[in-house]
Amino acid sequence: MEDERLHNALLGSLRLSGSGRHQEALRLMDKLITETIEEGDGLTALVLIRHAALLNGGGVDRSLVKLYCQQFLTYNPENPRVLYESADVAMEEGQIEIAKLYAKRCHQAILKSDDAKLKKDLLNLVLERWPEIADRS
Repeated sequence: MEDERLHNALLGSLRLSGSGRHQEALRLMDKLITETIEEGDGLTALVLIRHAALLNGGGVDRSLVKLYCQQFLTYNPENPRVLYESADVAMEEGQIEIAKLYAKRCHQAILKSDDAKLKKDLLNLVLERWPEIADRS
């Protein structure tokens, strides 16, 4: 998704939400998240997912993040960023073993990737949070 379209979508949803039209804002985000999932754009999808989860007010709606991540992984099961987000959500929900499974899949996907920045940044985060998965991969 191009930057201008992303920017306009985020501003548009904030305007809708700010005027009390929360459901309309969420429908806009849902449409855009679906499009980015179909495009395979994990980074943009995560930005939109986090934004949609915040639109509900009162903090991040983790169940919404979880739902969108599962939807994304249906289309692209080896996206390291979305796998990491899924591990993070599971950890916050107290599902330690599920979090480790997502973290292990994330670790493996990172190692297979040609993206040097991803390897440097995300790999460090995964191994810092779940050091035990490095021994089993």
